[in-house]
Amino acid sequence: MNGKDIRINRLLHHNKMLCVPLDHGITMSEISHLAKFKNAVNTIIANGASSIVVHKGMVRFLPPLNNTGLIVHLSASTEKHKPVHKVIICEVAEAVSIGADAVSIHINLGNEYEKLMLADFARISKDCQTYGMPLLAMMYIRDNDNKGIANISSAKHSIRIASELGADIVKIDSNWNCEELSSIIKDALIPVVVAGGDILERGEFYRRTADLMNCGIFGVSFGRNIFMSEKPAETMANLAKIVYSETSTTSATPTIPSP
Repeated sequence: MNGKDIRINRLLHHNKMLCVPLDHGITMSEISHLAKFKNAVNTIIANGASSIVVHKGMVRFLPPLNNTGLIVHLSASTEKHKPVHKVIICEVAEAVSIGADAVSIHINLGNEYEKLMLADFARISKDCQTYGMPLLAMMYIRDNDNKGIANISSAKHSIRIASELGADIVKIDSNWNCEELSSIIKDALIPVVVAGGDILERGEFYRRTADLMNCGIFGVSFGRNIFMSEKPAETMANLAKIVYSETSTTSATPTIPSP
């Protein structure tokens, strides 16, 4: 087992990924649910998160993470300008110096800035190889107005691009039914995790997560559906039961908690 393998294992529980992104503070101006940052992180790690995603400046405010993996996000944009164009605001070496177990980048394909983001991807991937650092690539299909334009073919292509450029794990949109998602990930060369998307009613959220896991994905990366929940601790704990359920890797349906 090499250094990268050791770090990837820190991101998982029961060989599944339940990642909670907490990197919304740069992009979104109204994110009061993360105002009490340490409390939010404590709730998330105490109730089953296998990893979290934060920007570099927030690492100093983290409580002890125990066995929850730390992913430092290297990309950013704000809603005030061109959110479709993600720029690099942290380097791999800096992430190493502040204790990251992995790094992540956000790439939007299908717009005029695509070539710039792909060039950043290639450079970051090279640095990750140098440092033995796992790379999570968040791959989305977005036009110049940051509107989603994904179809099954483009989703498959985005996963292949992530593989070709050296990502270890790829994150994609969640706007798929199980048949579509199964087709998308069938030939994936690297593990696929799915984003949370819009905020859902609790029962629907749990059912949706169970469906996603039964499609054969590696895990989920859910943010707002957890930390903007009325009961984040309960939501996180129930989500962990679904994601880590042994039945979620079989044809059986995981037990879905009551909302």
